[in-house]
Amino acid sequence: MRRERGTAFVVSLAVLAALVGVMAAVASTTRLDIKSAVNRNEVMKARMACNSAIQRYIATVAADYTGGATTTSTTTSTTSQQTGATTLQDDWAQLGQNGDEKVTVGDTWFRMQVVDSSAYINTANLNQAWLNNLPVSQEQIDAYLDYTSAGETPRPDGGKDQYYNALQVPYNAKLAPLDTLDELLNIRYFTAQSIWQPQTNVVSTVSFVAGTNGQQPSLADLLTTYSYAPNVRPGALGQQQPRINIANANQAQVRALGLSARTVSILFPNPPARRPTFTTLGALLRVVTNPQDQRIILDNFTTSGATKRPGLINLNTASQNVLATIPNLTPDMVQAIIQQQQQGLTSLSGVLSIPGFTGNVLANTIDNFTVESSTFNIRVIGYCGSASVAMEATVDIINNKPQLVRISEVPYTDVIGRWNWNADTSTETVLKEAS
Repeated sequence: MRRERGTAFVVSLAVLAALVGVMAAVASTTRLDIKSAVNRNEVMKARMACNSAIQRYIATVAADYTGGATTTSTTTSTTSQQTGATTLQDDWAQLGQNGDEKVTVGDTWFRMQVVDSSAYINTANLNQAWLNNLPVSQEQIDAYLDYTSAGETPRPDGGKDQYYNALQVPYNAKLAPLDTLDELLNIRYFTAQSIWQPQTNVVSTVSFVAGTNGQQPSLADLLTTYSYAPNVRPGALGQQQPRINIANANQAQVRALGLSARTVSILFPNPPARRPTFTTLGALLRVVTNPQDQRIILDNFTTSGATKRPGLINLNTASQNVLATIPNLTPDMVQAIIQQQQQGLTSLSGVLSIPGFTGNVLANTIDNFTVESSTFNIRVIGYCGSASVAMEATVDIINNKPQLVRISEVPYTDVIGRWNWNADTSTETVLKEAS
């Protein structure tokens, strides 16, 4: 009898231990499920915080355009309101204080920075001379030009369809401008490291300035594939008039702008059949050398009938590193432009006041530039609890209204370092208290 009782006791203990184990496993699984649900909820809220930052930018810019020429404490700078120029003194440039501001929205918060897309080099404009000034090798230059330009004959270190068709997963050279920087990975010799990390084994013809994190710029710090500038004349923000296409201009329009009789005779010779065709402003400025007439031309004329022009670099917002890569610009001219950014150029003709912008230099470079932008990138990191999400969004000003055209999550592991932000925020703004 005692032996049977002992056996029953042992069996009971074993059953009890098994039940405890099952309950512990269930509890552990439950805790993991709860933690997983909390994490998913925090990630979702972090994304919502990112969207709040994007909407903050859109609302700010929409108010600026609605305000027209009237400047208040909630609208952009007087210079921009009166001239339409895009400068670093505008509201969009102050939003987020380049990532230094902590903005609290309920139980979430975000850091943000807005950058002008026209402050970067559009890859569609890259030629041999420009590529020579970038941190890339000769092999990468040849491969890039072969991949993006027409023709079937490869350069010595490049590659056309014959090279790409021989790969394990074959494809053709694009023979057209890139749509995203990620497409560089399709080009021979380009790697993720060579695009998003500073290059230490490439000697550029340009001396670059290190960022706040001490790093030299990477290709991704200099390039964009999407940037536009409005093709308009200086005027009150949101009320600017289209530029005059020089090919369609008549004598009455030209005379009304105050151009000299000599310039009018160049544009409208006698007989009319000898009227010249100008495909760039630079070509026109080669024959019109009167500074006063050049100012009128730069502020009023265009050689394109498009409402907005891709790839122009904004002299008011471009970094020293971007400006230094532009062929035909000297270091002194670059420094003069950077100093001018403290006030901002109110019109394109303002370049004539910068030492060096004369003669061939003016003619060779002017078609790269603008002082107005319509495309902006919003960089934002949203936080909730232990979760964080980094996003980039592109907003285009279309018909004087900001419209979201692109949005994506950022894959970098060190986003703060990648964007040259300080490790910690220095100010805090509460948009909505936690309930």
